[in-house]
Amino acid sequence: MEKSAASTEPQGPRPVLGRDSVQVPDDQDFRSFRSECEAEEGWNLTYSKAGVSVWVQAVEMDRTLHKIKCRMECRDVPAETLYDVLHDIEYRKKWDSNVIETFDIARLTVNADVGYYSWRCPKPLKNRDVITLRSWLPMGTDYIIMNYSVKHPAPYPSG
Repeated sequence: MEKSAASTEPQGPRPVLGRDSVQVPDDQDFRSFRSECEAEEGWNLTYSKAGVSVWVQAVEMDRTLHKIKCRMECRDVPAETLYDVLHDIEYRKKWDSNVIETFDIARLTVNADVGYYSWRCPKPLKNRDVITLRSWLPMGTDYIIMNYSVKHPAPYPSG
């Protein structure tokens, strides 16, 4: 999503610089990401049940590519606890019944790393795996975690 320099609309995070390089998100990227999460214009609510809502937005350049955002209410769990649980890869293996394998590959900064995650998919789908650039930042009472799929030169197993 490209915007002109004069645009007053928040721009989305900018992790991709080129086909073979990425950029670790900075504070402005986290603010832009939070604004996009809170935005309603241009998003179509496609699911809302039991505290879970899902919105879809067609990407302008290619209407077959969609952005998806979800919101889940966890009334009895403090945001800080949920944030800690999502970062604990050993504990994830206990609560995520679909995880096959997950591990850290490299720490990039104090709040960014590259990690591997593979998971079981329901039939007829094949199991999936992904390498992601994971960045996180507490912002007041908000705890933001952003993940982007990335390529890595080392071979990793397919789930």
